[in-house]
Amino acid sequence: MKAILICPAERPAVAALSEAGPLAILPALGKPLIAYWIEQLAALEIVKDIRILAADRPELVRAALGSGSRWGLRIEVVPEQRELTPAEAREKYHVNPSDGWVAAPHDINVVEHFPGLPEQPLFTSYADWIAAVRDWIPLTDKTNRVGVREIQPGVFAGLRTRIAPDAKLIAPCWLGDYVFIGPHSIIGPSAVLENRVVVESASEISNSQVGPETFVGALTEVKDSFASGNLLVNWRNNSRTTVPDDFIMCSLGKRRQYPKASGIFGRVLAAFLMLVTLPVAALVVLFAKLRNRESIQEFIAVRPQLSSTAPPTETFRYYQLATVKGFFRCWPQLWNIIWGDFAWVGNSPLSPAEVAQLSNDFERLWLAAPIGLISLADAEGVTGHFTDEARACASFYAVQANWKLDLSILRRALL
Repeated sequence: MKAILICPAERPAVAALSEAGPLAILPALGKPLIAYWIEQLAALEIVKDIRILAADRPELVRAALGSGSRWGLRIEVVPEQRELTPAEAREKYHVNPSDGWVAAPHDINVVEHFPGLPEQPLFTSYADWIAAVRDWIPLTDKTNRVGVREIQPGVFAGLRTRIAPDAKLIAPCWLGDYVFIGPHSIIGPSAVLENRVVVESASEISNSQVGPETFVGALTEVKDSFASGNLLVNWRNNSRTTVPDDFIMCSLGKRRQYPKASGIFGRVLAAFLMLVTLPVAALVVLFAKLRNRESIQEFIAVRPQLSSTAPPTETFRYYQLATVKGFFRCWPQLWNIIWGDFAWVGNSPLSPAEVAQLSNDFERLWLAAPIGLISLADAEGVTGHFTDEARACASFYAVQANWKLDLSILRRALL
C-alpha cells in the first residue's frame, strides 16, 4: 500500500534551522527527522510505497533517503512548487483506500512534529524545536540504533563516542555517534550532541542542541541555544549570531584543498637551518657511535591524500635523532621539508598501523592536511602522539588550515 509524507517548506519562525538543508532532514538524535516517519510507516508492514512531496531542495531530501531499500520500502521524492496541504495532496494524487492507499491517519502526514506527538509542534519557535527533541530522547526506539547505550540513567551515547573520565554528564543527555568530549567538560542537562561533535576541555553545554560535525572549543559555554558550525541561535530570545573565531565554534564538515608541503621559501629556510646546524647534528651522531648507541631512528609514514575515495597506500621514510630530547631530535626532518614530504606546520606523521586505526571520516581528516614538523597538538601542549586529543586537533587543523593559523601554531609551539 501507499502513503504520502509532506516535507515542510518555509517556516519563518525557525529560519536558521533550514540554512544547511530542508527541515524534513534536520538531524534529530542522530537521524533525519523524516526518518522517524518512514520507520513508523515501515512498522505497519503494509506500506510498501512512500511518496515524499518536497518543495524545499528536493535533491537534498532524495540524497538523504535514497531509494528506501534500507527500510524495505520504495521511496519516491516528488518536487513541488510549494508546500501542499493534506487536502491538496489528497486531491492531486487521488488518495483513496480503494486505490491502494493506506487508511487514514497514515495516508498523508506533514513532517512538522514527531510521529505520535501532534500536540508538540516542532517549527513554531526555536524553543519548541529544542523542547521536542529533548522530550523525544526517552521515546526514541533504541532497538533501531546500532551501538546506542544508556551509560547512566537518562544519558545515552552512540557508537564510538569517547568521553573523558572526568567529564560530567547530566541527564537528560544524548551523545550521537563518534562524539568526543574533552576533560573537565560539563554536558547537560537537556543537551543533545549530534553525530561527530567535538567538545574540547572545560566546556559547558546545557539546554542546547549541537548540530553534526560541529567543533566546540575549550572553555566555551553553549547555553539555551541551537548551535551548528559557527551558527549560534539563542532559543530564549530568538537572537542569532555567527561566531567569527574558529577556535570557539566551527564546522568540521567541509574539507579544503591543501598544498602537499612548504613552498620555496619554506624549503630554502629548512636548507639554511640544516646547513647551519649540521656540525651540532654531526657531533650528536658521533657521540652516539662512540657509546655504541643507536644514533638515528627510522620511521615509515603514510603520505597524505586529499581524496577520501580510496584508502591511502603510499608511504615514505623519515628519521629522528635517537639520543636527543626536545625539538632538535627532529633535525633530520628538515631534509623532508627540503624534499617536499613535510611542511613546517601540519599534522604529525602516521604509520600504516595508526592509519588503520582511524575508524571514521572525521578521524581520517588527519590525512587531508600535509605532514608538518610542528602540529596544532604541539602548540596546545597535548601529550601523546595518537591520543583522542591529538586526533581532535589533527581533524580541526585539516578543516581550518590557513596561514594565520600556521603562524599562531609556530608562535605558540616555539615560545
